Amino acid sequence: LYWATRDGVHIFPDPNRIAEIQRLMTDTWEMKFSRDRRLVHGSEAVPLGCRVANVLRVENHRAFARYSSYKDGLRMKRPGPCSPFPVRTSNRINLLDEDVNENYLFHGTNPESAQCIARDFFRVERAGSSAGSMFGPGIYLAENASKSDEYAKEGSGVYVGLCAMLLCRCAQGEVLTVSEAKDTREAIRAGYDSVCGDRLAAVGTFREMVFFNEEAVYPEFIVIYTRVFE
Repeated sequence: LYWATRDGVHIFPDPNRIAEIQRLMTDTWEMKFSRDRRLVHGSEAVPLGCRVANVLRVENHRAFARYSSYKDGLRMKRPGPCSPFPVRTSNRINLLDEDVNENYLFHGTNPESAQCIARDFFRVERAGSSAGSMFGPGIYLAENASKSDEYAKEGSGVYVGLCAMLLCRCAQGEVLTVSEAKDTREAIRAGYDSVCGDRLAAVGTFREMVFFNEEAVYPEFIVIYTRVFE
């Protein structure tokens, strides 16, 4: 890793990443409406895009150690690499471990909650606290920034008018793809490591990636941004 610290939790401004992450969010932004935008925001207005105001890099040593151990466990489960599972963010930002389908994925939230998650962990028991959990109670992430924006909310104080998104390293492992809404937790007991809820194939909207193991997701960047409507 390129980290600057050796222990604890540290969150640094990383201005050199702003342009790169702006491109990633722009490249994965699609103006599609889904029911979750209305559920969260009470509106069907879809932003044209976003403008990244700041990027913060998260160095949480305890969380990353858990994540690394989880990846090692995925390798021990099977004799070879996982079945390839390309996503819209593949081959961007940093080199990742393709053998366990490690990818960057987005998670929409608010600036205050983003800091809390980064300093601690994702919590599966909070699944569905922002909107529904169509594929069962898990950690929901997306390959499209515009999908995760459906769950993002503006902050308060210095964050008035600003939303937040976590850009996370995720070890997807062996992925089960489903298109219909149902509780998919049984997939883990059946040998899969995560689930792709493919509403793109079903109704033309987006794919969501669902994780039932908290250790499978490491929030590496906090992205502070504004929505662009015109």
